[in-house]
Amino acid sequence: MNMIRYLAVIACIFVLASCMGGENTHLSLPVLPMQEPIHAAQAPVLDLDNVLHVGAAAAPAIDALPPAARHEGASVHHGVLPNTVTRAELAAYLHEEATSYMSYGVEAGSDEQLFPDGLLLRFAADPPIVRVAEGTSPELVDEAVRVVQILNMALPRDWQIGFSNEPGPSEVTITFAAQESWPEEVRPPEGEDIGLALPNYEIYATGDPDRPFSIEITGGQIWIDPTRTKGDERLGVIAHELIHILGRQHPDPAQFPDSIMVAGGGDGPTEYILHPLDRAALLAVYSRIEPAGTPDAIDLGPWADTSTHIYGVLGLPAGEVAFGVAFSNDLLQPWASGPAPNTALVENPSLAETASWSGRLLGITPEVEAVAGVADLTVHLESLNGDLNFTGLEYWPEGAIPGAVGTGSIWKDGDLGYRVEVRGNTFIQAGGDTGMVTGAFFGTGHEGMGGVIVREDLSAGFGGTR
Repeated sequence: MNMIRYLAVIACIFVLASCMGGENTHLSLPVLPMQEPIHAAQAPVLDLDNVLHVGAAAAPAIDALPPAARHEGASVHHGVLPNTVTRAELAAYLHEEATSYMSYGVEAGSDEQLFPDGLLLRFAADPPIVRVAEGTSPELVDEAVRVVQILNMALPRDWQIGFSNEPGPSEVTITFAAQESWPEEVRPPEGEDIGLALPNYEIYATGDPDRPFSIEITGGQIWIDPTRTKGDERLGVIAHELIHILGRQHPDPAQFPDSIMVAGGGDGPTEYILHPLDRAALLAVYSRIEPAGTPDAIDLGPWADTSTHIYGVLGLPAGEVAFGVAFSNDLLQPWASGPAPNTALVENPSLAETASWSGRLLGITPEVEAVAGVADLTVHLESLNGDLNFTGLEYWPEGAIPGAVGTGSIWKDGDLGYRVEVRGNTFIQAGGDTGMVTGAFFGTGHEGMGGVIVREDLSAGFGGTR
């Protein structure tokens, strides 16, 4: 088998498969502070029609589980719920893609198959580093960063996409430009498509005479025409093309209409941008599939159809603050949500000097132990800096329902502390203990706050009231 022809066929497959077009459905832009490359490691914050949502798209309905306890004003819910996407649906989705490669021959008219056992392409062992082309507007940088944040919430914690201003290895460059300036050899006919992904590939010798070469993606180029799309649709286009660089191609729209990877974006993005099937496929490929070639039948291993949830609910004058975390298939997904404020925190006329909120943290460890404790946030309005402290942290054994305050065992040394920086109606950590904190203020007059913390030993949502 000729290696050059092998690579050429793969490149042709993905150039043909990676365009995204379709009608524009201009959704409203989220009214949130601008994100820069340095913020790519934070959890996403989305404006979902006057509800701010922090973190993963993993929140169940508030009444999905009955209250298991009450912790100082917060109802605490704990239990197991079915996943939106079943193992069978996910396996069928991946199998359809893998077997689609079996029809490709080395050359036209040949009976020889490049991938007689099918193929699931994935990126290399090291995650990509995304950068945008020089001269990209801050607004488009912001959108690219948000999409990376959203993708990272679906990916394993040890395989997170980076974002940098500097060129480097495993690089994926996004260029926002009118189609007329796209490379002529890949420019779509009659301006049909608004996005295009061009992965780079690396071939490995396997020593297997039946399949002498293996392949993985090591970088790539993305082209997006920003004049043809905006708002959530453009976030969906960016996500669609980045997922192509991660190895996925277009599924059969008749079988899998609920995927952002349908050619043209299908029905477009959900309010969380990715569909549940897209998130499940990302997790499966990057937690179950080895790099450098994955030709064989899909084996998801012990893939669960359920998730363990712990979440809390606090009442506000208008609405509720909800926060928690879901655990399924080795991925912890923290989240928090509440009604969006009417103004930025600094513009609230009823606040002066300092403002404080108090509530609860609810989390799960990698050992599936429930963790709970006090969450206190104090913000100095003049400097827009503050302190976020979690105290009285206790845990219950794996699978155990959290009881009343004081009935668990002390978790670690019982507390965590962070300095925070306020940005509009959001806040991020500026120092303190290890971990990544992302939060937001809730309620028309900032009566609530909440957010997520991601650490190697704990993922949690938290919320509080002023």
